[in-house]
Amino acid sequence: MRLDKDSIETAILILLFGQVSIFAPIGGKIVLAVAKHFAKQWCKEGGPYVRPETDPELVRASIYKLKRNNYIQWKIDKKANRAIVELTEKGRKAFARASFSDITIPKPQKWDGKWRFFLFDIPEKRRSLRNILREKLKNLGFFQFQKSVWIFPFECEKEMRFMCEYLEATPYTTMFAAEIDNDRTLRRYFLRGGVFVKYPFFRHTVLP
Repeated sequence: MRLDKDSIETAILILLFGQVSIFAPIGGKIVLAVAKHFAKQWCKEGGPYVRPETDPELVRASIYKLKRNNYIQWKIDKKANRAIVELTEKGRKAFARASFSDITIPKPQKWDGKWRFFLFDIPEKRRSLRNILREKLKNLGFFQFQKSVWIFPFECEKEMRFMCEYLEATPYTTMFAAEIDNDRTLRRYFLRGGVFVKYPFFRHTVLP
């Protein structure tokens, strides 16, 4: 089974990747109930994979296809009247392979004034992993504050968590958000790099 990045199947895997599992109420038709749950989640999430007009029947067919190919699994909890739907290991790896090169970080309508710090401490024996991680951070537009300390202005925890899991780098990384008193250098960097183009006020707060 091949995963297309704009398919319903990929959208389902994205929702499941963001949460270890999704709980759906059990009705007479359990899979249809799960499908309706996914359709509702899309409307909440927003973004390129949202299809609010999607018929739950199409979603149900996609869920069956993913289960047949061992990308997802579900368990029935009759006592709690719910189905627990989750990715299998095969599903996580397949989704990661299909999505790694397409990782992007969305720009919000308004900047919240916080900087996202991404730190890593990767042992020398995994030097190749360290190089791959650095190259990906550069491609995403991060600012290299120190050798293993990188900074970005927008919320990106979900994207970075996915990237680290795919690269098996999670144990070596840390991420947090903070405000900085003197952040002129950072503002200048991201303004010149085009990241802050849609925020005109930065032109008045950054020296030429």
